[in-house]
Amino acid sequence: MRKWLKDKTRLLFAGLFVFGGLLVGVLVASLVLPAKTPHELLGLGAATLLCLLLFAAMAIFNPDNAFTYEQSLEMHIQELEQQGLLESISYQARRAFQVEEFEDEGSHYYIELENGSVLFLSGQYLYEYEPGDNNKKFSQPRYFPCTEFTVLRRLPDRHVIDLLRQGKVLEPELLAPSFSDEDLDNDCFPGDGTIITDRTYDAIKQERLTRR
Repeated sequence: MRKWLKDKTRLLFAGLFVFGGLLVGVLVASLVLPAKTPHELLGLGAATLLCLLLFAAMAIFNPDNAFTYEQSLEMHIQELEQQGLLESISYQARRAFQVEEFEDEGSHYYIELENGSVLFLSGQYLYEYEPGDNNKKFSQPRYFPCTEFTVLRRLPDRHVIDLLRQGKVLEPELLAPSFSDEDLDNDCFPGDGTIITDRTYDAIKQERLTRR
């Protein structure tokens, strides 16, 4: 889905570039050319300008002539690593369940790890790895949760910059009710990346299922 959005954004800016160029060309022509300029000459000039703008847009907005997202991300990760500002933590998971989103805070997952602890992940960055809707343009398979994955975070704010996935995809066991205002007031909404060790996965799942 990210690639589709990037391609659409690129096309949008290319279209705006061509449209804006035509407007500027018409404005300049109206100020410079005599009022009695033949229509054939004006048409030829407009067609020439359009062709030049199209070629320019292709050169500027063609992804082959610029860094791809993956190349830019890789460079950013290398820079953070060199500066000692990259946190990389790998996990092995058994199963997971999802908590329904309340507004637009992002997806929430409780993930049981191999050592018996429970990892909580939350944020809009998880949208990228989930199935799309029924519209074929957005549809994609589920990529996360999975049995093995690595979370790359930028320090010191611990913002997730990438999620490396390996192993088998884990379909969430269930979709639990969303967090409530009471949960927020009682600090029952863990932070992204929290490791829970004082409760089991099954206990947390039962607790979330009983909350309405």
